Amino acid sequence: MRALLAFAAAFQDAAKEAAPEAAHAAVEHGAAAAGHAAEAAHDPGQILIHHVVDQAFYGFQSKHFLFFCIAAGLVLLATWRARRTYGKDGVPTGAAAAIEGLVLFVRDEIAEKEIGHGDGRRFTPLLLSFFFFILVAALFGLMPFSATSTGNIAVTMALAAVSFAAQQWGGISKHGVVHHFAGLVPPGLPMWLLPIMIPVEILSMFTKPFALMVRLFANMLAGHMVITALLMLIPLVAQVSQFLGIAMIPISLGLALFIMILEVLVAFIQAYIFTLLTAIFIGMYVHPAH
Repeated sequence: MRALLAFAAAFQDAAKEAAPEAAHAAVEHGAAAAGHAAEAAHDPGQILIHHVVDQAFYGFQSKHFLFFCIAAGLVLLATWRARRTYGKDGVPTGAAAAIEGLVLFVRDEIAEKEIGHGDGRRFTPLLLSFFFFILVAALFGLMPFSATSTGNIAVTMALAAVSFAAQQWGGISKHGVVHHFAGLVPPGLPMWLLPIMIPVEILSMFTKPFALMVRLFANMLAGHMVITALLMLIPLVAQVSQFLGIAMIPISLGLALFIMILEVLVAFIQAYIFTLLTAIFIGMYVHPAH
């Protein structure tokens, strides 16, 4: 954040030097248009940081919400298309084979392993929704002029809220309301520890989804911020020397490209971690004795 503040200060100085050009544009097009032109011309951060900052986009009030809907629509379209590519013998072909591999992985290695064979099947559709949406939203956010909807804390909060509801429903549907909340306290605990353990256990119910929310938001935001900082090094160094600015171009682009390739791996990892932790938390409530 300190580096970004330093970049912003450098760009503000550049904007001050361009004040005469902004004044001339104000005469022709108005003060508002000139201010916008000067900001766009002398603040590259406004162009590079569009992946992580929510803003209006082609008539839509929220760019993140738009790409949230697009990512969800792509998941639905891909699954619908995959079902139609199954042959008469039930053997998947083309993209359906790859999607089925991921579905079986989530069902067998995450849902059934962490929740149980019978109970895991009940929550497999929800876990698959988490996995594919987070994966598609993260990969789609790497495209030019797009946005990573999971880099918005409101989106990750909604995902964590659904995860929290699934955790509580898993315990309540399995053991009932009374036994579900009674099972939060370990059996055989001395009575004098109950005033301490009960608030701690209640607090832990909410820290689990909070950790899911912050983990996904921070990881999605961090990658784009690193790429933005690397690209902003070019105009920053150019303020010192034009030659150094030109020399910084291949270095910044190379590092940014490396981080962007790494972001593809991070997309799969974060989708897997969010799904896995949700399954673990559900399993803790479904099988409290374990």
